[in-house]
Amino acid sequence: MILTELPDLPPRPLTSRGAEFRRDFYRRWGRENCIVSGTSRHAEYGLFQQTLSIKCVAHGSEIYFVDRRRVAVSDDTFLVLNEGRVYASSLSSATDTYSFSIFFRPGLQEEVAAGLQDSLGAALEDGPLPRKTAIEFDESLQHHDSKITPVLRFIQRQVAAGVRDENWLEEQCQFLLERLIAAHRRRESLLAADLDAARWPQRAEIIRRLGSAIDFMHAHLGDHITLEDIATAAHLSRFHFLRVFQAVHARTPVAFLRELRTRRAVAMLRSSRLGVGEVAAQVGMSRLALWRSLRAQGCAGPRTIRRLDEPSCRSFLPAAAS
Repeated sequence: MILTELPDLPPRPLTSRGAEFRRDFYRRWGRENCIVSGTSRHAEYGLFQQTLSIKCVAHGSEIYFVDRRRVAVSDDTFLVLNEGRVYASSLSSATDTYSFSIFFRPGLQEEVAAGLQDSLGAALEDGPLPRKTAIEFDESLQHHDSKITPVLRFIQRQVAAGVRDENWLEEQCQFLLERLIAAHRRRESLLAADLDAARWPQRAEIIRRLGSAIDFMHAHLGDHITLEDIATAAHLSRFHFLRVFQAVHARTPVAFLRELRTRRAVAMLRSSRLGVGEVAAQVGMSRLALWRSLRAQGCAGPRTIRRLDEPSCRSFLPAAAS
């Protein structure tokens, strides 16, 4: 199922056509791969148990309410939510915001993960194995990158061009899951080395808490926040939070926050016509601090950033895409 308009699902009086669409939607929802995309200024969806999904946004932000967390997906980030997760979402903007989500059919993740564990020779000899390999993906915000984001952009461009083939969607979902699983395993390997002294249950809890801290930073980029505020979001003391954050992310929380603010500023410069001073204020920086941070991270100046037509790995789509 491929939707290019955000579905109108809240309970309200319906036309006969709308009622027919809703019946068909719920008949298929949660049973097959699905893309939900569209441009809007306002959309709200209540709590619902969903399949594994990945969320992207262009030209704005969309809020997801997950386990009492408020997670804001914007131009420079994507969010993976695991199968069986119950959450709600809200999009509210003064300008048009583009929302793009891919929902994977139940069981596809396990099939791909199990297949990646088998060699081609073993598959030829034994055939498909019924083994289930469940993966719990990190549910904190992730930056767009050079591995996963190109696949997301390709799928989005094909959908925008009119592709509606369900078999094509199955293929693309498998390709995307391969990238997601590979990134997940690379991350696990790095964490195992960084947190070698901790048992795995402790590692999982540490990563969950650091994810909460990063979500807190994303949600408060425009605010004055301190190390104490961020450590509190992770339910750790400043001492332990600073040590474990630096061990996992190879930078301090303050440096990480500065990078987040700069990334968001670059995305805003590309997707809006706000002045440099306005952009800096919205990400909690002075104009001078933004200039310095752009230079320190090897970015072009604001005017050059706006002249670039192609999206960098910092954002989902260029300003003209929808």
